[in-house]
Amino acid sequence: MLSNLGQSIRARFERLGDLDDLNKSVSMSENAAHLTPDGHPAKPSMLNNLANSLLRRFERLGDLHDLNKSVLMGEKAVHLTPDNHPENRGMLNNLGHSLLTRFKRLGDLDDLNKSVSMSENAIHLTPDGHPEKPGKLNNLGNSLFTRFEHLGDLDDLKKSMSMREKAVCLTPDGHPDKATMLNNLGNSFRMRFEQLGDLNNLNKSVLMGEKAIHLTPDGHPDKPSWLKNLGHSHIMRFKQLGDPGDLNKAVLVLEHAARSITGPPHIRFDAASQWAKLAENAGLPSLLDAYEVALVLLPELAWLGLSISDRHYCLLKAGKVVRNVAAAAIASGQVEKAVEWLEQGRSVIWGQLLNLRSPVEVLSNRHPELANQLLSLSAQLEGSGTQAGEQEHITSGTRPSLPSVANRAHQNAHKREQVLKKIRGLEGFTRFLLPKSISELSLAAKAGPVVILNISETRCDALILIPGLHESSTLYQQFGRLPSEVEFAKNLSEIWFKVAQPILDGLAITTPAKGNLPRIWWCPTGPLAFLPIHAAGLYGSNDTFGSKLFDFVISSYTPSLTALMEGFRASSKSAKAPQLLAVAEPSAFRASYIPGTQEEIRLIERLAHGKLPVLLLEKDTATVDRVQQGMRDSRWVHFACHGVQDVSHPTESALLLAGSSHLTLSKIIKLALPHADLAFLSACQTATGDKSLEEESVHLAAGMLLAGYRGVIATMWTIMDEDAPQVASDVYENLFKTSPPDSTQAAEALHLAVQKLRKGSGTTRSFSRWVPFIHVGV
Repeated sequence: MLSNLGQSIRARFERLGDLDDLNKSVSMSENAAHLTPDGHPAKPSMLNNLANSLLRRFERLGDLHDLNKSVLMGEKAVHLTPDNHPENRGMLNNLGHSLLTRFKRLGDLDDLNKSVSMSENAIHLTPDGHPEKPGKLNNLGNSLFTRFEHLGDLDDLKKSMSMREKAVCLTPDGHPDKATMLNNLGNSFRMRFEQLGDLNNLNKSVLMGEKAIHLTPDGHPDKPSWLKNLGHSHIMRFKQLGDPGDLNKAVLVLEHAARSITGPPHIRFDAASQWAKLAENAGLPSLLDAYEVALVLLPELAWLGLSISDRHYCLLKAGKVVRNVAAAAIASGQVEKAVEWLEQGRSVIWGQLLNLRSPVEVLSNRHPELANQLLSLSAQLEGSGTQAGEQEHITSGTRPSLPSVANRAHQNAHKREQVLKKIRGLEGFTRFLLPKSISELSLAAKAGPVVILNISETRCDALILIPGLHESSTLYQQFGRLPSEVEFAKNLSEIWFKVAQPILDGLAITTPAKGNLPRIWWCPTGPLAFLPIHAAGLYGSNDTFGSKLFDFVISSYTPSLTALMEGFRASSKSAKAPQLLAVAEPSAFRASYIPGTQEEIRLIERLAHGKLPVLLLEKDTATVDRVQQGMRDSRWVHFACHGVQDVSHPTESALLLAGSSHLTLSKIIKLALPHADLAFLSACQTATGDKSLEEESVHLAAGMLLAGYRGVIATMWTIMDEDAPQVASDVYENLFKTSPPDSTQAAEALHLAVQKLRKGSGTTRSFSRWVPFIHVGV
């Protein structure tokens, strides 16, 4: 009964797209499988139904755990079903679909080949005339089509078209799957046109797509996908024939897809992105509308019910779109809107986590019940979404998430959305936890100008944020960090001429000074986020005072305006007494020994004497648990250890502690430290970031800000062992000149410490020695 109800509810989801139905379907199917004992003849069927529900939820939300579990349940169902059993063909077919979907997500060619094999076996076991035959032919066509896309074997494309044509021919008009078959056949015709250039194939692609849409009612979750595919065919035909009718139809169907309220968010986001690109190329007035729709879809794309790693994957394509959004707004003269949109579209996950922790005092005073519901759901979501070791790829050997955690996260995220709708319907709360306006964002510049550097496919701009002032200037697009001293100097001069100097001119900062320099914050986007803007200047024969950025200003970085505003917040009423946690780990497992870490800590202890109590954790005592507790008990923290940026799983970037333990980014962002002030990460690669997630600031320094630290001293890449103690000592010597020490002076203290290192003798003058040190935050 549970299994049948689960299937009925899933069928309703497939028609109406209500996520609550899909979650209930998974829950019912899981209960049915759990209550069916091993050895029972219905067990394989229960597992198969669960696999199907999990696959549909992955297709809607993108939760990798759902996909892996779908494959696992499907494999168990096939294993438990005899070869000659009539249900075996259906289970093989479904498993082939799950394997194909996992290949598209993870790229393991073995999954793709298994998918083809499973689908071929399913067809072999299904007699001609059987009503399930068309569906199995269609699925085999899908697997072969995908294999052609990745391997380029024309024989796969030919077979794929044959399977899809048979599927359409064998599916009667009026059948609910007819539209799916037509859409897929249309894709095959478009691909064959791309390969062979026969315009007849492109015309057939448009015809198939139009028929699929005609047969699919509005509100159907699959309709946005059919519309997007038809838009692609119209665009292709417009490029071939130049018929304005194709252009208009492409815009129409893409807009329809993007504005749909059902269907997978990534499909609607892709449609909005294609619509925007088409509007930009054709000079259409709907450009900003298209981009605004894309931005609004970002929270759905990176849905709160997903793990952070899944949200990062969903946002891989979003960064470029967000930068193009801002460029379009600037080009139309709407510079304030550009600032708002950049803030809305960058550091999305960062903003989500901050919203989960947002104080709700006003709401609590007026509507305490709703406030309590929101706080409870937010706390549960924060715990489930930021759990350590959350990579869920079964074959990678990492720990999978518990099914109950994933299911609960989906349910809680859905409930939270409903609570927020109620809250925003109340008088005075219509903008509750929605993106900030320019008047709110201007507060980020209360202590000095904030320079947002935006790089897009068409232009590069600087938006200089000061209360009441917004300036933009066109900048050069291409920079690269190169290793040799000569190339390094050339690169820094490019940044000086093309970025720093124009901005100083725009701010009317024209006179260098020896002391009392003003502060400036850099908020770069895209590839600019990986450039050492703070070191911009002329070096070598042109090395004169007044030819470098640090002669004019003290530079800091910020991942977003919201992050900076958080740093300016009022101190917590329950602020801890000042204390500095000093962590030294010279010999982490499988890492080279760092001889200077203990010397570094001793220097800090001596300088802090009488100024700030020091809690010391070193070597074996520097465990993750003790360090985390020390961070809760201290307002300042200093790490002298190894740091690593994990390229494959950026949230597992870490500070290496005692033995083989890692204080990972995923663990750091779970901390909520409202009393925290300053974090000094005297380790390598603590502000390196991930180039595939340029707009998400996935590095340890940003994680420290998210945990609650107002400012962070970090490194853009590897630093020399002998430099770290000197820089740390000089920073604290400057900070401890005042009593009590003021963490907001950390940027100036670092500025002076790096200046001393840069003016040293021998190789310390090398760019790679002093440029990596940066300050982030207040």
